[in-house]
Amino acid sequence: MKILIAEDEKNILGPYKIILESRHHEVVTSEDGEKCIQIYRQEFDKLKNSNTIAPPFDVVILDYKMPKKDGLEVAKEIFDLVPDQRIVFASAYIKNILVNSTEKLKQATEMLQKPFSLDTLVDKVEDKEIFEQLETFGICIPESQKKSPSHKQLVKLLETLLEVEKKYLDGE
Repeated sequence: MKILIAEDEKNILGPYKIILESRHHEVVTSEDGEKCIQIYRQEFDKLKNSNTIAPPFDVVILDYKMPKKDGLEVAKEIFDLVPDQRIVFASAYIKNILVNSTEKLKQATEMLQKPFSLDTLVDKVEDKEIFEQLETFGICIPESQKKSPSHKQLVKLLETLLEVEKKYLDGE
């Protein structure tokens, strides 16, 4: 996966980068919100020029409180460019994000409450919870193929299965 991380604390950013790269992900980092947007726009422009329609990153991980631009401002600018970009807020300010994101973003984001383990970060990025839920429906995706469906496709599949299950259990 290609991952963009914006985190102003180097002692947090470094371990994020190391653990994700050890899992063979390509990681691009930024220590402030303004630089994060610059990086995102550069990658977006490269894709636009190549007529590719996928988001420039598989996931963007944002801290909420950052210098120059906070995570919410960054997320808004990213969603203005690519409405279906996957964004994960990694922050101690989850309550603030929930309240503010509903008002400002009008878009779904994922959240990780700091502090969390590096394994929790990896599990979130690699959709471990979604794959586990799919397994309860008997859908087992081999490790070698887990990178091919996008996060959005996995979520849609799971939502569809949950709707079917609900109809079946409700006897409709």
